[in-house]
Amino acid sequence: MIDLARRFGALLVVVAVAGCFRGKLPARQFYRLTTVVDSTASSASAQNAPLAGSIAIMSYDTPGIYGSGSIVYRAGEAAYGAYPSREWAIPLGDMLGTMTEMSMRRSGFTSARATTHSGSARRDQYEWRGGVREFDEVDTPTSVSASVALSAQLVRVADDSVVWSGTARETQPVRASRSMDSVIEALSISASRAISRLTDDAASALRRLTAAGAQGR
Repeated sequence: MIDLARRFGALLVVVAVAGCFRGKLPARQFYRLTTVVDSTASSASAQNAPLAGSIAIMSYDTPGIYGSGSIVYRAGEAAYGAYPSREWAIPLGDMLGTMTEMSMRRSGFTSARATTHSGSARRDQYEWRGGVREFDEVDTPTSVSASVALSAQLVRVADDSVVWSGTARETQPVRASRSMDSVIEALSISASRAISRLTDDAASALRRLTAAGAQGR
């Protein structure tokens, strides 16, 4: 974690370890995201929900290094690495799906059910399909922060049409730069904010569509 020189040095060490490791491997450590509730956010009732159909929240797509199970760090803008012994206890895409479910329930996104889904035998009217664009501990010579960028689509299952799509990116400084717990905390805060933005934007768009449809009658 944490200065830039150590980061690039770590990348070289990983290459060396891949060739021949003569020491003792560090103990594997497992982490999970925590849900951060915004105390200023208001909860909507089911009567005012922007959507009436049930939603299957799919596991977020985690391309490339984000699907490795390891916690990812970035040195500057372009150099990436993954901790060899610090991993997610639950797949990242599944944790983000669970956080989205909780966000939708708190905000009253739909008057029907919104639940995480395995992707088999679906019977829901809509699907929430999310993806990870960034999920990084970001190290610079002077600071450490968390950067999370997510994308999402709300899809009508019957005709596989996209009802809404959007992206959100959030950053958060890491309180204690040498503490992995602080890194996870910052990633959790950033992820919670990004998901809240996505669900809020989707809800606003759905309300506008409903209002436009009512005016057109």
